[in-house]
Amino acid sequence: MRMRSILVGALLIALITNPLDAHGGQYKGPADAGGPSSSGGGGNAPPTNPGGAAAPGPGAPSRPGVATAGNTGNYGRGQGRGGSDRGKSVTGSGFEAGTSYEVWEFWWENNKDRYLDLKERLIKTSNVSGSLGVLTGRGRKTDASTSRRPSLEMINSEVIPVLRGMLKGEDDRDIIDSSVLALGRVTREDNAKDVIKDALPLLKHNELSVQTSTTLALGVLASPEAEGYLRELLADSSEGRNLIGGGEVPWLVRAFAALSIGLVGSTEAAPTLIDVIENLSDADKDIKVCAIVGLSLLKENGVDEAIAFLTKKLGDRKMDVTIKSYIPTSLGKLGRLEAVDPLLKTFLDRDSNNLVRQSAAIALGRLSTIDEEKVIEALSDYVKEGKDMQTRHFAFISLAKIGARDDEPQSRAETHEEMLSLFTREISKPDRQTNRSWAGIAAAIYGRAHADAQPEIIDRLKAAYEKEKDPSFKASFAVSLGLLNAQSEAPMIYDDFQESKDYDFKGYAAVALGFLKHIDAAEALRSRIKDKTTTPTFRLQCATGLGLMGDEQAIDVLIDTLQAAETLGVSSAVAKALGLIGDRNAIGPLNQLAENKSKSELTRAFAAVALGIVGEKTDLPWNATISEDNNYRARVPAIDEVLDIL
Repeated sequence: MRMRSILVGALLIALITNPLDAHGGQYKGPADAGGPSSSGGGGNAPPTNPGGAAAPGPGAPSRPGVATAGNTGNYGRGQGRGGSDRGKSVTGSGFEAGTSYEVWEFWWENNKDRYLDLKERLIKTSNVSGSLGVLTGRGRKTDASTSRRPSLEMINSEVIPVLRGMLKGEDDRDIIDSSVLALGRVTREDNAKDVIKDALPLLKHNELSVQTSTTLALGVLASPEAEGYLRELLADSSEGRNLIGGGEVPWLVRAFAALSIGLVGSTEAAPTLIDVIENLSDADKDIKVCAIVGLSLLKENGVDEAIAFLTKKLGDRKMDVTIKSYIPTSLGKLGRLEAVDPLLKTFLDRDSNNLVRQSAAIALGRLSTIDEEKVIEALSDYVKEGKDMQTRHFAFISLAKIGARDDEPQSRAETHEEMLSLFTREISKPDRQTNRSWAGIAAAIYGRAHADAQPEIIDRLKAAYEKEKDPSFKASFAVSLGLLNAQSEAPMIYDDFQESKDYDFKGYAAVALGFLKHIDAAEALRSRIKDKTTTPTFRLQCATGLGLMGDEQAIDVLIDTLQAAETLGVSSAVAKALGLIGDRNAIGPLNQLAENKSKSELTRAFAAVALGIVGEKTDLPWNATISEDNNYRARVPAIDEVLDIL
């Protein structure tokens, strides 16, 4: 099941006209309490989530699910991903005036999972039952005896039986599609055959949301046993049509099959996906894009083949620019240095479309080393002189990532001094006002890796924070201070959290307080979660702050809230929060909710969603690798859908 984000105030985004709802909802971008204020900031609120891990604020849409009739793959449904609970429904195509992707919040919501990494923080804590504790830090600890993450035995004995039972004993589409995807998330290879056996009949279901969830579940399961079925679905073969019960395989199922083949990553994955990219027309945009993204998910098998193919296609000037814009980021995620030169060439090419150049900027930040002087120069020059605002902003982040990866900064002192000077100068005296929030986040990313630079960065961020009036900029500086663990600044941020009436700022301040382990704020955050008037986005951000603090009481508060939830937005926010925190103590109450037929189907479905996230076999959400370092300016419906999944 899936739901949509809302935007700040009455700002509405028109996506595309026809409805396509789906399984689960993900908060992935500024929204009711997560976006910038209408007063200015980094610009107005961005258009809804392009991606899971972007919409921190659900609206109040009707029941989730995928439309099965007349589906064209377009979005809408009144208060869908671009709708607002404070305004009118959304129709039309294109974006309304005043909306902008350029705000920092949009990038953060797509990339935050790795920085939050709440489940990793549960490996070992100093908490005792009922107390507020201090998390041990970023590294995985060898002593897992105190871990609050669920064990494999707990997943196999308590979670999987409940989810399989919900598949077999329920008719509600929301419960079914939530449960099947949750099974894919929690099940290891030893039990994969049982899940495949349970899942395959669901491909014939008359609801598209169940078909697409099942297709994704087969990929998230990551079992080679599933790939043959996925290839048939992607090819729309006679066997694929038989799998869905007859008729053409829906385009969204085919697109998700391409992604799932990449997630499985067998020896046949690369040639299968390359064949699709080569031979389908650009009119099949979603399928081709998902095949390109599928290549980026490969870990070992076919990586060389994928890089050679994508590098060649990077020079194809006839390819649709939206499709082509996924090639640089896919090359970046494949992680091979040989892609740096062609990516730099694309970045510097005056004829490159802005979407493609933006993606090249992202990819260079992911791949390049600080020894690549031409890359550093190109990105720095674009920050200073480039015309496309989004490319400039992505260049900030890429420079920070390149600098952060250098583990011998003393041998390249001049380059580091220039990089640090760029970040700190643009925080306080920017060439362009919109640079400030991006420079702050970039400085924090850079500073996390270089302790010697932290005092200067923290001083500059603190000064900027104290003077700042705009809530969007102020929120970026708060989060940046949080990322740098500037604990001495926590009381100041907490005072502003309590006094501010701007919920856009307050939400990110809650996250910052979590990073800073400011346990004095815990009770205030819990009270916000309990308050029925709290918006879903703000509730999620408060819960995230509590999770970062290691607050064990947060689980009980969230379970009680989920039990009493009456709206899709609240249910989704709480399910996401429970999953992000990942505490094994949530499993028992969630199982009870999931199996309690006196509860609403919606509540039970979101309990299944939460079980899948809590028990996920990977540290980060399965779609985080797609969301992270993706160019969310290049919109296609299928990727929007994947990144909108809780």
